[in-house]
Amino acid sequence: MKFLNIKKLFCSFVLMLSALFGVNVVAQTTTVNVGGSSYTVTKSGLLSYNSSASLIQGFSAWGNASLASSLATAVGSSLGYPNGALGPLFAISYGVTAGRVQYYAWRSTGVLTDNSIGGALGTSSFYFACINDTTCGGTITPSGPTAANTQTSLRNTANALHGTYVLQNAVIANSFSYDCTEFGASGVCVSAGGRNTAVSATNGLNNTSALLIAAYRPHPSYRIGAYADQNLSVNNAGTTVNLGNNTPLIGLFGAWNERLDGTGTEVKVSAAYGQKSTTVTRQVVGTSEGGSGSSQLNSQGAQVTAKYGFAVTDKVIVSPYIGMRYTQNNMGGYTEGTSSSVTTPLTYSALNTNATTALAGIGASYKVIPTVTTFASAGVETDTNTANGTYSGTSSSIPGLTSVNFNSNPVKTRPTATLGAYYDIAKNQRLGITGIYRQEAYQAVQTTTVLATYTIGL
Repeated sequence: MKFLNIKKLFCSFVLMLSALFGVNVVAQTTTVNVGGSSYTVTKSGLLSYNSSASLIQGFSAWGNASLASSLATAVGSSLGYPNGALGPLFAISYGVTAGRVQYYAWRSTGVLTDNSIGGALGTSSFYFACINDTTCGGTITPSGPTAANTQTSLRNTANALHGTYVLQNAVIANSFSYDCTEFGASGVCVSAGGRNTAVSATNGLNNTSALLIAAYRPHPSYRIGAYADQNLSVNNAGTTVNLGNNTPLIGLFGAWNERLDGTGTEVKVSAAYGQKSTTVTRQVVGTSEGGSGSSQLNSQGAQVTAKYGFAVTDKVIVSPYIGMRYTQNNMGGYTEGTSSSVTTPLTYSALNTNATTALAGIGASYKVIPTVTTFASAGVETDTNTANGTYSGTSSSIPGLTSVNFNSNPVKTRPTATLGAYYDIAKNQRLGITGIYRQEAYQAVQTTTVLATYTIGL
């Protein structure tokens, strides 16, 4: 019986010493995820406030208190607080990039009346640990992609996608001008040629395509036709976005004209659809990863225009025009693939844009000699309704990522211009060249297009 009492007294003594002097340390090193970043933290010890007042009295209040509290809770729950601590109190500073992080354990009494050391903290009831501070030792090492760097990589990717969307939209809008008007005895017109479209301010982004246009005129007053615009190459100095050449842009058109010589009224309707396989690779920014994924970029639209040709002289026709156009460009959602260098892939929502646009301008043609005709036009287009979309990538391992407004400051009213000529090399045979300039809906971005065609009437 006496032996048992001695044993109980000894155990009670050990527990009392532990309560007085012990620190409940579950582990000396832990890894926590706070604010989208993983940190490996090694505790150098919890010291009383009074024994280290000179270390912390000079710390100013700054940083993100919410993140600081999260870090204190995560670290404290693993490394432990002083015995009797009620929980973490973190209100002084949080700054991994500044090289200093502190967390404080609230033991029993005292309250923080503001974000400063003093007042109620003037007792040993508060304990702290300095992490990544050379004065009191300890380390904190970020690992994995941070939210800040990943967010920057998303913005950079969205900027690269601007050029791709501009290119595809310009191609489909310019295709509405495709036509075939040199008919033979069978009422058939066939035109073949090539196109190059270049986007300014996008590392030399341009593409070259082959064209095939065909039309049939069952009546002198109207014609119907179709066209195919097949990519041959897409050149871009950047490596963020790559477009495939697998499928052509396909379009249909129909026109009614009052007279065959270009005077009087003409109404034309066009519609087109294109699909391009698209691979998007994020560029690495700091600790972000170079994730890559693939999707389909679908472009479609329709346009109706009406013009009236005035014969100013026997060689000059002036034609004011008006019209409406609708275009949309939609890229489906996708998820980046995993690899040895991409351990935290992002999942993206669909990126959809569309615009309804009013058109107005004036065109003119001049017959230089019987076999050579030049033409030009100048106009303005104004968006009456738009949806500019958002670029959004998310990962459960990187909280805090936000959507990127795809075009936060669109150019809603824009100039356009066309200049060209054609040469009748023989009866029902024609060579033509056309240049098209467009200010696009993105600030300081223009496109230029050159078309060259050979047309024959059958």
